[in-house]
Amino acid sequence: MNKEKLLLQLLILVGLFALVQFTWWFLLPGHVGNELLYWLFTFSLFFKVSRTLLEWYHYFGINVPECSIINKSNCSYSVDIFTTACPGEPHDMIIKTLEAIQAITYPHTSFLCDEGGDPVLMEVCNRLNIKYVNRTEKVDAKAGNINNALKIANGEICLILDPDHIPSPQILDRLLPHFDNKEIGYVQIVQAYYNQGESLVACGAAQQTYMFYGPIMMSMGEYGTAQAIGANCSFRRAALDSIGGHAAGLCEDMHTAMLLHSKGWKSIYLPEILTRGLVPATLNAFYKQQFKWARGSFELLMHVYPKVLKHLSWRQKLHYFMTPLYYLFGIIGLIDLLIPVFSLISGEYPWRINLLEYAFHLLPVISISLLIRMYAQRWLMEEHEKGFSILGGLLRVGAWWVYTLALFYALLRINVPYLPTPKSDKPLNRFWICLPNIISIGISLFSILYAFYYYGVSKSIWILALRNHELPSFYSYALLMAGLALVNSFLLGFNVILAQEGFIASMHFPFKRMFYSDKISK
Repeated sequence: MNKEKLLLQLLILVGLFALVQFTWWFLLPGHVGNELLYWLFTFSLFFKVSRTLLEWYHYFGINVPECSIINKSNCSYSVDIFTTACPGEPHDMIIKTLEAIQAITYPHTSFLCDEGGDPVLMEVCNRLNIKYVNRTEKVDAKAGNINNALKIANGEICLILDPDHIPSPQILDRLLPHFDNKEIGYVQIVQAYYNQGESLVACGAAQQTYMFYGPIMMSMGEYGTAQAIGANCSFRRAALDSIGGHAAGLCEDMHTAMLLHSKGWKSIYLPEILTRGLVPATLNAFYKQQFKWARGSFELLMHVYPKVLKHLSWRQKLHYFMTPLYYLFGIIGLIDLLIPVFSLISGEYPWRINLLEYAFHLLPVISISLLIRMYAQRWLMEEHEKGFSILGGLLRVGAWWVYTLALFYALLRINVPYLPTPKSDKPLNRFWICLPNIISIGISLFSILYAFYYYGVSKSIWILALRNHELPSFYSYALLMAGLALVNSFLLGFNVILAQEGFIASMHFPFKRMFYSDKISK
């Protein structure tokens, strides 16, 4: 493992050298074209560079913690396990989780925190000897639901499970030894799924989590920044009490972790799959989840982070600043759409550079970045996670308008109700949900046609110039921008196709299984 980590660190150092060399060349004053387009392009480019650097920062300190099993004869922790239920969630899903909770071998007390006063679930809890808690004062959404149950619970450790996550019988045996360190406030484990083969959206949504729950979270554990996730996180009750209970908000998990770290509590990431749950299987469910997370993350960055900043370590300061900025991919996506459109319509271009020279400086950075990411995949949780996460990347590109909308909601302080991610969404052909992408495709294609015909650049002239290898600078940039507009249209077009889930579900072609594996370990 030490040799593997050393090689990964060496690759990162090579990547940093290539990145510094590219940055120095790119920022030379003579390369500036249209200033507005140049600085928009530069902002987009270096935002992506910052995300790459953050990824390398995590890979550099990767460490796989030792996993131990509890000695039950020496263990005296009292444990409460909480799961929640909201009106409209499938009974079968919740009951399956409740039965799995009761099958956990370590002694514990189970609680179902029901928001709806469901008589069916009440009866199930009576049958399974689970404490049923129905609150009348519905405030603070999921966090308030958990805090209401904490009033009657008295365990030293509390494990929070989402109602779609089925725990292993040995989950507490693996978690509890880590609380022997009295400074540990919470222990987070992997969030894995059993339905990533249900649809292309489910596959893509799962792919977005593979590197996070693999090498990135392993490094967060090493850096003291292990992130609490809404599901599968176990807390020391004293730690929760020190911050007044589970923190509220659309990102109640990150809010809770931020407050606990500011109080000096430490966290651990345990890279073991001890539960499996549901990932969003429809584009509607995925967008709702992403909007909620983006809106909540921006809220934390703008209004909570400044209040706790001085109480965090430098790594925690970096973590809680950079993590919400992921959702700026919405604005970046908008910029990437607008630059080729504006260039083709106005005839103005971001730079005055030789495009071959640009490629010469950029390709080493791209190549080493791909090599580092592929090498880091040896720290993934399961074999089927390896490879290029194509669907995950396509989903992120198509969600640009969701993230952008969430940012404006945060800036304007528009309240968004906390709604659980839909668990039983049916595959439907949805037009409205892909309307922003359809409009963007239309504008991009129009800009290409406009450049061809308005500037009198006919098809024959383009072909003649290419054949003779005499492509004037104007035509070179126009070709590049037309190519970027076409690529954007293709990427967004794929998301439009994904929205036609009813049609996709009715097909029986083999390509449906090209992107995911059914061989998921149980």
